[in-house]
Amino acid sequence: MLHALEFALGLTRARDEQSLCDWWLAELATSYPASGMLLAMLDVSGRELHCQGRVQGQPVTMVLGADDFAHPLAYVLHKAQPRTWDSLYGGARIEHPGFRQLLTAMGQGTGLHAMPLVDGGGKPFAVLALLDEGARLQAWQDEPCLGALAQLFCNQLTLIRELGRSRRDQSVLRDSLRQIKGEGQRQRLHEQLLDERLIGQSAAIRGLRQQIHQAGQHRLTVLIQGETGSGKEVVARLVHQCSDRADKPFVAINCGAIPENLIESELFGYLKGAFSGAQHNKAGLVAQAHGGTLFLDEVGDMPAAMQVKLLRVLETHAYRPLGGEKECHSDFRLIAATHQPLTRQVEEGVFRSDLYHRLCQCLLHIAPLRERSEDIAPLCQHFLAQFGAADGKGPGKLQAGFLRQLQGYDFPGNVRELRNLLEVACAHTRAGEEIGLEALPPELQNRVCATLPDLLDDYNHIRDLRMAMQKYEASVIEARLRHYQGNRLLVAQSLNIPKRTLDHKCQKLEVN
Repeated sequence: MLHALEFALGLTRARDEQSLCDWWLAELATSYPASGMLLAMLDVSGRELHCQGRVQGQPVTMVLGADDFAHPLAYVLHKAQPRTWDSLYGGARIEHPGFRQLLTAMGQGTGLHAMPLVDGGGKPFAVLALLDEGARLQAWQDEPCLGALAQLFCNQLTLIRELGRSRRDQSVLRDSLRQIKGEGQRQRLHEQLLDERLIGQSAAIRGLRQQIHQAGQHRLTVLIQGETGSGKEVVARLVHQCSDRADKPFVAINCGAIPENLIESELFGYLKGAFSGAQHNKAGLVAQAHGGTLFLDEVGDMPAAMQVKLLRVLETHAYRPLGGEKECHSDFRLIAATHQPLTRQVEEGVFRSDLYHRLCQCLLHIAPLRERSEDIAPLCQHFLAQFGAADGKGPGKLQAGFLRQLQGYDFPGNVRELRNLLEVACAHTRAGEEIGLEALPPELQNRVCATLPDLLDDYNHIRDLRMAMQKYEASVIEARLRHYQGNRLLVAQSLNIPKRTLDHKCQKLEVN
């Protein structure tokens, strides 16, 4: 009774397959002191039997083919029935060299009793082999205890494997949930970042936010097109911050602001003595952007010779500092921006077509402020809150008339010009007072008010309202199509209408 209790405790104490197998073989050796004992377990592929045990007091390990009938264990495994051989003649009849050598070392009188071990579904997964004299093997075979002990082992091993699978499934599930949760948190953070940094609620800005978020999920080269002052660097930084490189450097250079003879050394760096005045090594911007993002602003102003070198760096991510003999590698993502019409520059031979196509893997367009006047009010609120906080005045408030005047102004300098106007107006307005047009210097007032006569036109010349509306609508669509170079999807987004509606209007108004 006490031995049975100790056996049960030992059986449940093992926490993994290997410890259970070691314990069970040791217990069997106490009750069945055979000259040799092997436990052959199928591996996960089902093609090999991994044997462990002891023969004549020495530990033995061996790998046998599960389908190799040159040894008797494969026969018992596939027949799924126990089998006893009174004598194997010292291995003379065994073709498998390793197994034959083992039997030869034990002597010609050695027999073998092999029994399959089956799982809960009745499928054999292992073989227990006892090696000894035929009479002893026969006596052990007739005892019911050996089969019962084998069944207990199989049940406990099945339980351990099921628990292991359950733990693995739980771990995979936890990892999946953690990943989903992390992706959801990142997406919410990106959405919050885009709402805070890219001010406006027009269709053009909403679409741009989505494009920026998508651009952050891949590593394609991005080309940002937009007029001067539209916020190209803001968009470039947002693409970087929405990518997996957000915690790495964001390195920016304005290609139009650096002399032609210096731009190569700025990008690629140089070694000491490379030219007169190079008194020490200097890392270029390409090297500084390793792991992060390199932003080339006004790439359309890049000299032709540098365009060739930039294209090669984009293809290979290898560069050579001035004065260097070896190429260096930099893992960077390129974002470029320009206000130039690059397609026209390509046609004129000013900009390389192969570089243009390499830059256009992902194209982002920033609509000018005059095409999204509904964004002027939130932009004003945003800038006035910044200036008020910086000056300690608190957020300022615009007079309604001044806001209408700003919404009617075409802003050739785009968002940058709006910010500058508001900064001047805020500085010339006392705390607590509403900000009006009179807060601007006369030259700025004249600039803003230059379009007011058109806005105040009494339209007395109009004789057919329907025709006037159609003509105005057609002129708006034609101008927008020219701006987006015929891309109707971008035109529809910028006008906040479905593309099918735009197609219908183009057909109705005969706009090409």
